[in-house]
Amino acid sequence: MILAREWDAGKYEELSALQTRWGVGVLGRLDARGDEAAIDAGCGTGRVTELLLAKLPEGSVLAVDGSRAMVEAARRRFAGEPRVRVERQDLLSLEVEERVDLVFSTATFHWIADHDRLFENLARALKPGGRLIAQCGGEGNISRATRATIETMEEEIFRDYFAGWKDDKYYADALTTARRLEAAGFEAVETWLHDEVAAFDSVDELARFLGTVVLGGHLEKLPEEERGPFAAAVAEKVAAVDGRPALDYVRLNIMARRSALSYEEEGTNITSPAAEPPGIAETKEGA
Repeated sequence: MILAREWDAGKYEELSALQTRWGVGVLGRLDARGDEAAIDAGCGTGRVTELLLAKLPEGSVLAVDGSRAMVEAARRRFAGEPRVRVERQDLLSLEVEERVDLVFSTATFHWIADHDRLFENLARALKPGGRLIAQCGGEGNISRATRATIETMEEEIFRDYFAGWKDDKYYADALTTARRLEAAGFEAVETWLHDEVAAFDSVDELARFLGTVVLGGHLEKLPEEERGPFAAAVAEKVAAVDGRPALDYVRLNIMARRSALSYEEEGTNITSPAAEPPGIAETKEGA
């Protein structure tokens, strides 16, 4: 399982301008013919999927997410659009009817702990020569918020709720990611990190963003009446670092091409092995 929680699609839609901006930047690297079959891996509500589709006027998109709420929102967005199919799938057990030319993803892979298996599945879904273009949280991502969250979890009022807590996010470094991609069957691999600062108008706005996009797993551990105070406490600690409500994002950028070696030569089927039940998990846009 990647993440055993659900998302509030409506709130996320309101607060995802930052993720949409990142998606626009990643799409800028896509030199498309326009007729490709693509997968949007972690489509969320479909805002960036729309932009991807516009780059493929004669192509098609399989939009995949693990969140029921996100899938429902994306299906509403693309109702009547024959070139988009929206499915609820776990990227760790991804299945496709036919291999695609392109896998595109933004703000998703850091929700997945097993990147070896992730990249193997994405390679399996791509045609030989197919491309992977992605961006997610990278090593050092939102470090101030992470420290503030740990400090808040350790406060007496919240401590008991987080016994045995394990974080559900994994921020990989560029070198390890490149090695994993190559091991999974990718070539022409490029990976790099870059910094992004997300500034908010107020501590309250930051708290709302954190509660919706970053701290969902934490808030599920808390009773309803403690969720707002927890997010507010984290936001206040973040802002206290240098007097401004801001998040220090680090983005991991990925560009790679599936090697020309065919799956028939590798002895591998197009769909993921059935030995382990898929298990739906959350694979969506986020921090």
